[in-house]
Amino acid sequence: MREIRIATQKIEMLGTLNDSPTAERIWDALPIDSTVNTWGQEIYFSIPVQCDLGLEARDRMEVGELGYWPTGSAFCIFFGRTPASKGDEPRAASPVNPIGRCEGDIKVFRQVREGDTVRIERVEEQAGEEPPAQAEEAEEPQEAEAAEDADTEEPAEEA
Repeated sequence: MREIRIATQKIEMLGTLNDSPTAERIWDALPIDSTVNTWGQEIYFSIPVQCDLGLEARDRMEVGELGYWPTGSAFCIFFGRTPASKGDEPRAASPVNPIGRCEGDIKVFRQVREGDTVRIERVEEQAGEEPPAQAEEAEEPQEAEAAEDADTEEPAEEA
């Protein structure tokens, strides 16, 4: 399982991609930036990944489930009823490949609006960026000490 972060200007949500071939192709394409479309309580957005409809494809989804819609080359997030729903379950416009799930309070996606910018990224990318920042911070005291030494040396040179 591969952990991803889905973020807009308003929300951030973690998700997990499954081990399907479609999810693997999406993982390989990350990070992805796109523009949100809404359809009831589903958000979807174009991604630069081309996949065919898989054997596991279906139109009935679960709340919190992630899907890939081959018809629109789109990443889909289902968080409630859609115009195609019969009852309370989310239903895609046409079959999608299930690719994973979101973790946490999926209802936060109600804050996302048509036209918002969205980014999907690997969670490991963020963790990989932290050590260099810490290394830079560790270098700062040495630079400060060097500046202090320079200050002490300057008056000696002037005198």
